Amino acid sequence: MSTFSPVITDNMSAPWWASIREGRLLVQRNPVSGTWQWYPRAHCLDDLSIKPEWVQVSGLGKIFTYSVIHRGHTRLDAPYVCALIELEEGPLLLSQLQGVAVDKIAIGMDVTVAFIEMDSTTSLPVFHPRSHT
Repeated sequence: MSTFSPVITDNMSAPWWASIREGRLLVQRNPVSGTWQWYPRAHCLDDLSIKPEWVQVSGLGKIFTYSVIHRGHTRLDAPYVCALIELEEGPLLLSQLQGVAVDKIAIGMDVTVAFIEMDSTTSLPVFHPRSHT
C-alpha cells in the first residue's frame, strides 16, 4: 500500500482526526436540540447561533447506498467499495466498505466501524458487515 499525503487538519476537524487515531468515532450534535450533523461545521444546521458539540457515536449503521470503484484512486487496490453509511444516530458518513464480496453487499446491510492506520499520524474509519449472533 502506498503512503497517503498527510492529512491537513484545521480547528474545525482536529477533534475528529484525533478521535479516529484513538479508535473512536465522533460526530457533531446540537447541544440544545440534539440534532446530529455531519460533516464538521462551526455552527449547528438547525440553529446557526449555536456551536455544535462533538459526541462519540456507536459506530453502528446500515448501508444507505454504495458504489463499486473499478478504476480511480491509484493508492487503493481496485475494485473497492465506497459506501454512504447511515449511522444509528442518524447522520450519513461516506467511507470505504471492507470485508464483504461485492455480490453480497445489500442496501440496509448492518455494518460496524473499524479503524485502519494509514501512517504513523493518520487513521481512517472504514466499515465492515456486522455479524449477528
